[in-house]
Amino acid sequence: MAKRNSQAKMRPSGNGGVGKQVPWWIWFLGGLFCGLGLSALVLMKQWAPQLREGESQAAKPAAPADAPAANPDKPKYDFYSVLPEMEVVVPDAEVKSAATTPATADAQGAAANPAQRYMLQAGSFRTSADADALKARLTLMGVGASVSVQKVNVNGTEYFRVRLGPFADLRSVDGAKRTLEGNGINAIALRENAP
Repeated sequence: MAKRNSQAKMRPSGNGGVGKQVPWWIWFLGGLFCGLGLSALVLMKQWAPQLREGESQAAKPAAPADAPAANPDKPKYDFYSVLPEMEVVVPDAEVKSAATTPATADAQGAAANPAQRYMLQAGSFRTSADADALKARLTLMGVGASVSVQKVNVNGTEYFRVRLGPFADLRSVDGAKRTLEGNGINAIALRENAP
């Protein structure tokens, strides 16, 4: 009888041993590694911008109030203060009002600020082929200004801007803008300061 009991204990169960439970610590480690893997993926793909901003602020040590600036002769550039000084969108009302002002007033305004010029932006595209197609269309229209494609990088993405100009005054900007609008192209007037 004792022999039978020992053989019964040695035999696997009827379902081939599948009925065994996985220990809790294996489930715990599996979940922990999955969570760490997903966290690493989120950080590597930069899907959590608020975490990166917090890290960059935490990484900067606070300077004492009486400490001198780190490099006083190195110029500081702030995007939001430099950009408005370089390029400003001219409101349509200002462009249209320039068409009604006398030509002598426009000439005096241009002479007062020679470092200032006007451009028209006819479009902005992600591919250079689209920008070149619009450039060719504008050239065939004969708007009376040079047409160029300007490549810019905005937040890591390349854009191709199609621009006309430079124009000396708002009166010529208005004329070119009306020609473009007559052909179904809405352009943006820009005022640029020479560097």
